[in-house]
Amino acid sequence: MKRLLFLCYALGLLLLTSCGKDDTKLEQDLHLRHKGADMPIWVRGNLASRKIVLFLHGGPGDCAMCYRYYLKDLEDHVAVAYWDQRVAGSSSGKVDPATLTYEQFGEDAYYVVKLLRQKYPQAEVYLLAHSYGVELAWEFLTHKPEHQQLVKGLMAVNGVYSNYRWLVQMREWVLREARQQGNTAAESFALANPVTPQTLMTLDWQQYYRYMLDLDGNPVSLYDNKKFLLQYLFASPNTALGQFSHGNAYSGFDKTQLLQYDRSAQLPTVRIPVALFWGRKDGVVPIEIAHETQALLTNAPSKDLVTFDNSWHEPFVAEQAKFVREVLRFVQ
Repeated sequence: MKRLLFLCYALGLLLLTSCGKDDTKLEQDLHLRHKGADMPIWVRGNLASRKIVLFLHGGPGDCAMCYRYYLKDLEDHVAVAYWDQRVAGSSSGKVDPATLTYEQFGEDAYYVVKLLRQKYPQAEVYLLAHSYGVELAWEFLTHKPEHQQLVKGLMAVNGVYSNYRWLVQMREWVLREARQQGNTAAESFALANPVTPQTLMTLDWQQYYRYMLDLDGNPVSLYDNKKFLLQYLFASPNTALGQFSHGNAYSGFDKTQLLQYDRSAQLPTVRIPVALFWGRKDGVVPIEIAHETQALLTNAPSKDLVTFDNSWHEPFVAEQAKFVREVLRFVQ
C-alpha cells in the first residue's frame, strides 16, 4: 500500500513538473497592422525567463523566421520574437512605397515593442539587430528619447550608423584586400573612385559591393547548409515565392535617403546597454565601423565589442554556439 502511495505521489510530482516545464514554452503568433502593412510576429521560447529578444532582421526586405534555424537554441533560455518588417518575409498588405522610409520602419518597431510589452507585461525586451536591422534600431532608439525606456538593451550585429562612413570603410577594405590579393581591377577602381561627401550621391557603390564580394568579403552562403535550406523550405512560414516577390518594392526606397542616412550625431543620446557583435572578416560592414560606433556611444552604460574571429557578415552562421552564448551573457 505504501509502495502504491509512493508511486502515485511520484507520478503526481512528475506531472506537475512536466506541466510547469511546458508552461515556460511559448508559441504565439501576433500581427501588427499599420499603415497598409500586415506584419507577423512569431513569439517562441522560454517566457519564464521574463526576457524577450526581438530580432530585427536585415535587408531591407529579408525575413525573420527563416533565421530561426541559427537562433533557436536561444529559445531554451529566453523568448525570441521574430518580426517580418513591412514588405519583407511573410508580411503582406497594400503598402504604399512612400512608407519605405527609415522613419516609418522606426515607427513600426515602436509599435512592435509596445505590442510585446502589452502582451507580456512581466517581460523585459531586448533588441537583437543584424545588418539593416541595426540602422532600424538606431532610428527607433534615437527618434524619441522615451523609446529607450521600452527596451533593456541592444545587441548590434555587423550594422552601420552612417552609410557615408560605411562606404568609406568598405572602399578602404576593398583597396587593402585588392592589393593583398593582386586584384588590379578592384585596386584601380578604388583609386579612381574616392568616397567623399562630394562624390557620395554619384558614387557607383554597387560596383564597390561587387568587388568586395569578389575579394571574399562574405563567402559564406546561408543556402550552402542543407539543414538550413530544408528548414527554410518546409519549417518556416516564410516562402521563397513571397520572399523574392518583395524585391521590386524596394526600388521605391529613396536613394538619397539611403545614402544620407547618418545617426552619428544621435548615438551619444543612447543611454541603454549596447553590445556590438562583429564578424572580424566581414567586408560587407568592416570591423572599423564597430570601432567608430563604439567611440560614438559616449553615454551608453556599456558598449562592449565582441568579435567573432572566424566569421564574416553573419556570425550567428559561422560561429553559432558562441553567438548564442554571447546573446545570453548580455541579456542575463
